[in-house]
Amino acid sequence: MKSYKLISVFLFLCACQKYEVSVSQHLVNRDYLASTHAGTPDPRQACPPMGQMLAASWVVPTDLLQQDPYLQLHVIYKNYTEEIFTYPIETKRGYITYFLTNDEFFEKKGILTYKAEIITENGEVYREWKHQLWVNLIKLDEVESSSSPQDSNSSVVDQPMQGSVMETP
Repeated sequence: MKSYKLISVFLFLCACQKYEVSVSQHLVNRDYLASTHAGTPDPRQACPPMGQMLAASWVVPTDLLQQDPYLQLHVIYKNYTEEIFTYPIETKRGYITYFLTNDEFFEKKGILTYKAEIITENGEVYREWKHQLWVNLIKLDEVESSSSPQDSNSSVVDQPMQGSVMETP
């Protein structure tokens, strides 16, 4: 009788499926090359890649695939620029890799933070994964262009003068 309970628990746990998206970050350097670990000749050993890699993976239910989902990867770099990459999701399980290496890595100074979202064709976020330091990037030129100098001073100008700062005749 005990073995039946154990088998039923095992089947129950196997039947449960967790739907998710997750992202991991990895260094790309000489140790990333397989030839480093296998000891095989590799011309890239003379000038190995330098940078970072993001690996995003997902598990979604089969019925979600009918809604043409896609993975949207938001990346904020250490030079405070941002890029958004879009990848179609065509299988129940899958992954993508994003590489920031060599000249582009040094220009952008590396990856600061990132998030991944699975979005359906109607724009709904099905699942989301955020780096622990994720915050929406505030672009100062957009803030400055949305307000004029009169707008920024109007709150001060429109206020009545206080008695302690009033000019005396």
